[in-house]
Amino acid sequence: MRRLAAVAVLSLAFSAAAFANEESGHHEPPVIYKWINFGILAAGLGWVAMKSGKPFFEERAQGIAVALDAASRVKAEAEAEVASISKRISNLDSELAAMKTATREEMDKERERAARDTEALLEKMRANAAQEIQSAAKHAEFELRRLSSQLALQLAEQKIRARMSGQIQAGLVRGFTASLRDQAQFEQRG
Repeated sequence: MRRLAAVAVLSLAFSAAAFANEESGHHEPPVIYKWINFGILAAGLGWVAMKSGKPFFEERAQGIAVALDAASRVKAEAEAEVASISKRISNLDSELAAMKTATREEMDKERERAARDTEALLEKMRANAAQEIQSAAKHAEFELRRLSSQLALQLAEQKIRARMSGQIQAGLVRGFTASLRDQAQFEQRG
């Protein structure tokens, strides 16, 4: 309210000075009055600006300072994030190389394991094949012996039949019965 009153008083003073100049009949006031008039106006405006503008500018300056502080914090955070990302990017090549190395090593181990497994499987198959062959050979040998025994028996039978006559058969039967009799007598004594 005081400000408004001060502005009104200054306005009236300027108006009165201007009105006084018009009544005196001078249309053009001297230059010194213009400068005085300007000085008064400038001082009044300066005084009003200081009284009402000072809190506004102080508040505005404080707001700007807070905004600058917040901006500097955001900038620091952004720079830290950029540094972190740059570090991760710079480590990306080494991480990628490490991953490639680990993958190669894993592939080599897998290849070696597959080769060992294949060799073990081949060895097992060889052992099974050897057992199969040995079993087949034993079976074939057994069959060969059986067949040769049958053939030998058949051949012996044929030879015996060819040589056997009625007299030889009767003699064999007599010899067999005599051996049975001797054995029976031995058992009765014994």
